[in-house]
Amino acid sequence: MLSLKKERFYFIIFSLVSGISYFLIAYSLKRENTIYLFSVFTLLASSYYLILLRVDLLTENYNDFVIVAFIFRLLFVLSVPKLSDDFYRFIWDGRLIQEGLNPFGYLPSQIVKEHLLAGSNNIELYQKMNSPNYYSVYPPILQLVFFISAKLSFGYNMITIFNLRFFILLAEFGTFIFLKKILDFLKFNKIKIFFYLLNPLVIIELVGNTHFEAIMIFFLTASLYYLVISKNSFSAIFIALAIATKMIPLIFLPLIVRKIGWKKGLIYATFSLTIVIISFLPFIDKHLISNVGDSIGLYFQKFEFNASIYYLSRELGFRIVGYNAISIIGKVLPVISTCLILFLSFVVKGNDSWQGFFKRGLIIIFIYYLFSLVVHPWYVSMLVLLSVFVESRFAILWSILIFATYFAYNTIPYKESLWVIAIEYALVILFFLYENKKLKAVYVFN
Repeated sequence: MLSLKKERFYFIIFSLVSGISYFLIAYSLKRENTIYLFSVFTLLASSYYLILLRVDLLTENYNDFVIVAFIFRLLFVLSVPKLSDDFYRFIWDGRLIQEGLNPFGYLPSQIVKEHLLAGSNNIELYQKMNSPNYYSVYPPILQLVFFISAKLSFGYNMITIFNLRFFILLAEFGTFIFLKKILDFLKFNKIKIFFYLLNPLVIIELVGNTHFEAIMIFFLTASLYYLVISKNSFSAIFIALAIATKMIPLIFLPLIVRKIGWKKGLIYATFSLTIVIISFLPFIDKHLISNVGDSIGLYFQKFEFNASIYYLSRELGFRIVGYNAISIIGKVLPVISTCLILFLSFVVKGNDSWQGFFKRGLIIIFIYYLFSLVVHPWYVSMLVLLSVFVESRFAILWSILIFATYFAYNTIPYKESLWVIAIEYALVILFFLYENKKLKAVYVFN
């Protein structure tokens, strides 16, 4: 056991080093200054790793570390996101709804061309947006958040960003509440909550860069809690809200069907999907499905970032046909991924305890991202969440390594380093395989 003085010393050092580092990222960072970014993030990652090793310290100062975790998040409240420009689209969609325009019905370029959204402030938004030529892909729950944030901003971008962060902070607090409830109910080590609460990637990407995985994770965590305590109706409602925030929680439906049985599971899935469909009703028009389909098609057949299996397939395609076969590969890989997910969900036998359920979910999400064409750093936050419930730590490692993808923004226009990506995935996959061999029962293949 640490002495009281040493405990306070380590706590203060961790809090100061991490707090100053988050403040620097929030208010003095430029994305293209990668040396500065990686130096500060290395301090954060090192502090995070070292503090997780001090179980006694975390146990004895549990409440203090929870408070500090939210203070770190609050440090970003008055800042403009530094590492992502997605927030411009969030503000844009909110203003469209405010003006009575359907964000799924108009391209931003069409809005500007036809002068449907007046004002120099909106023209500036359009010019800074990274998605002017495709329809919104953000589901109804997020559109509601965008609308409320824009409505209460009086036309000021900074106030809208503040409002967006308010929803994210509420969601993060809700995630903490439900994580604690799940750990207590299952009698898991409560200290594991800090894998998520203190994770630098989670704090920077969700709060700092205003990514709404935070709200999706809150709804998902609430759904998992009610599933664990056998309140399936509440669970189904919350997972529907998670899906209506970000579509990826759909992946959990087969797992849930397996866990609670086919009869209850099919009722659960039908109820959830019905709620998701209802959430889209305010946006229904004759072009909704085709427009959203076009945007999703672009996502799978045009965009590429920090991919693994896709980049290998792309290189093979260059050698066989002499050009980037993304239009073909982008259709094939999701099919393979879906088949693997269903196979792991229903066919592969293994530990069917709650820990086994979470382990299986972790592997399934990991496989989904391995086959994805785009894997942004904030995507890994869901894997960090699931790591709270299992012995595996490869997702924690990935949450640190994936930050190196920002090296791509060292040049304008940005250019990825395939060496950086190769090292990232090699280390994560090797550690994954090491854990599987060393711990044996960590994964579902037992």
